[in-house]
Amino acid sequence: MEARQPMAPESGSGEQATPWLSFRIEHGTHPHRAETASELTLTAEASLSGPLAVLVGPSGAGKTSLLRSIAGLLRPRRGFVTVAGTTVWDSEQGIWLRPAQRGCGLVTQRPALFPAMTARDNIAFGLHALSHEERERRVGEMAALFRLEPLLSRRPSRLSGGEQQRVAVARTLAPYPRVLLLDEPFAGLNLDLKDAVLTDLEIWLTETRTPVLYVTHDVAETWRLGTRPGADVLRIENGAIVSQGPAARVLAAERAQLLTALE
Repeated sequence: MEARQPMAPESGSGEQATPWLSFRIEHGTHPHRAETASELTLTAEASLSGPLAVLVGPSGAGKTSLLRSIAGLLRPRRGFVTVAGTTVWDSEQGIWLRPAQRGCGLVTQRPALFPAMTARDNIAFGLHALSHEERERRVGEMAALFRLEPLLSRRPSRLSGGEQQRVAVARTLAPYPRVLLLDEPFAGLNLDLKDAVLTDLEIWLTETRTPVLYVTHDVAETWRLGTRPGADVLRIENGAIVSQGPAARVLAAERAQLLTALE
């Protein structure tokens, strides 16, 4: 049985690729509710066509709230979200698709595994529609990708924080989502393992043509991912996308500071 390939942007010869993610999100303080003035306000807008987009910004800038809005876990006041050509939310047209209908695979900083299930069963959780053979193949694929083979029989209580996070990412990728939203998913891994997992993940994303929006506060990580061919870097500050483009342009100030420090 041949595995279904996730939807992803086509790379044409000279033609503009169709955006796999477009959004305009306004959320936060209502103008007539002064008591909520301390809430974060999102006024973010972007359109993504390349295979990888890296969203970078400091803590509290709105990165997680933006991903939750795209995935359908947060309902903004006004705007729209289009995923792989399908409008999943539009406040003016009254369109609202539930998270499970959006085709977004979301991994947050907290693993949120099912405590009574083994790592194997957690990974297989979203694969009920597949045959037994295909479920086993997917679990094996994800276990190999995230170096989880020796841990499949363990429950979350017997896994370290980093191991739990790898299982969570594997569970999200196993159904082959149309797009992938990663919210600093490898923050708990040591540097060597993080580098190895990121490398394998990049290969898998390329092979399956799965587009990804990767969130981080780490400029070095942004540079590494954002300099891949076709990658876009988006900087978010105070709930707004303030710049979008190649890593060399968006991270120009940080790069100059680093070069100065090395002189």
